[in-house]
Amino acid sequence: MTSGRATTSRPGAAPQAGPAGRISPGGAGRRLRPALAAAVVVLLVAGTAAALTTRSPAEPVAAPAATSQAYAVTPPSGWTAAPGTAPPLEVFGVPFVRLAEVPPFAAGDCPAGAAPRGVAAAALVAVPLGTTVEQAAETFARGAGESAYAGSDPQVAVGPPAPRPGTAEGAEPGFWVEATVRTDGTAAGVAGCRATDGAVGVLAVPRTQAQDGSTGVAILVVAADTAGGPGDALPREDLTDLADSAVPPGR
Repeated sequence: MTSGRATTSRPGAAPQAGPAGRISPGGAGRRLRPALAAAVVVLLVAGTAAALTTRSPAEPVAAPAATSQAYAVTPPSGWTAAPGTAPPLEVFGVPFVRLAEVPPFAAGDCPAGAAPRGVAAAALVAVPLGTTVEQAAETFARGAGESAYAGSDPQVAVGPPAPRPGTAEGAEPGFWVEATVRTDGTAAGVAGCRATDGAVGVLAVPRTQAQDGSTGVAILVVAADTAGGPGDALPREDLTDLADSAVPPGR
């Protein structure tokens, strides 16, 4: 876990890109991925489970004053606080701290420790000079789909960037990208234990401008099962509801 405050210079060394097998050739967005993954710097991992308690959908989620975060969110109905022991959702080596999730389904002979049916996580990253916030959002949407559905042969299709959804009070201008995921429906090699379809949303809000030209961007990633697997799928609207509710901590 990485923590700290966003500054006007990029701290630390950039994390390296993931294994070559995770970066597929072809397409402008895919060509961007190795460069962005290698150049992105974690300024602040946003959010802790302690910052999120189970509340009614209308009640904002407040962040503790002592905790630095990229976002506070209001979880939709059915979503709960991510447990404190939950590992970060790593996308290109960037640890996105989990804010909320929908518990995994359990059925028959499905393996223990299944992935949650929905997850929302956030981090504050530095997007390098020459890469737009929209490009970063598209890249992280693809990476988040691959990470959230790892082990089930995820096939990710990324849509175009658009203005962030919703008009919640305190919402900052930013960009929103949605992606769809198709999987082979397996979990730990067991068929029928994973969703066959998922949806991913990425909210990217620029926050700071560094001396080297990079941009500090607060990124929220949300992934949700939309079809397949035992148990009930989640409404795609949960993604936009979480993005609409996302505000800087303390607001």
